[in-house]
Amino acid sequence: MALAAQDANDRAQQMISLSNRLTGLLLKETKLFLARTPQEAASFAEEKSQLARIYRTETSRISRDPALLASATAALKSDLRATTIKFNAALESNHRATNAIRTITQGMVRSVATEVAKARAAKTGYGANGTNNNTNRAMSAITLDQKV
Repeated sequence: MALAAQDANDRAQQMISLSNRLTGLLLKETKLFLARTPQEAASFAEEKSQLARIYRTETSRISRDPALLASATAALKSDLRATTIKFNAALESNHRATNAIRTITQGMVRSVATEVAKARAAKTGYGANGTNNNTNRAMSAITLDQKV
């Protein structure tokens, strides 16, 4: 989906509005991640995805055809640059928070897997009286996905 701008000024204004909305969502999501409540970000994930697709489409169109913004007023171009800088800063902050959440989650999964492996290992083999220590006959596998 692309913006339906009437002229360069309209396109610049729409890009500013789009960037501001995306920046707001990224900051909100980052705040939730840092508060360790990432599940709450699900309520606006679809909107963020749709806006990000539009943003990506429009920035790609503008980079291929700079004339789309060439005749915009200097004030709008300046506002668009400032808005883009804020958006990029919010995007970088969100990226750091996302990586932190991923690292924490991966560490937790590895810890659980290690504990499960230790518990299973302790129950295998034969005891001092020659009986099998394996009390869990239906052993199940655990798979770790490196992607979180």
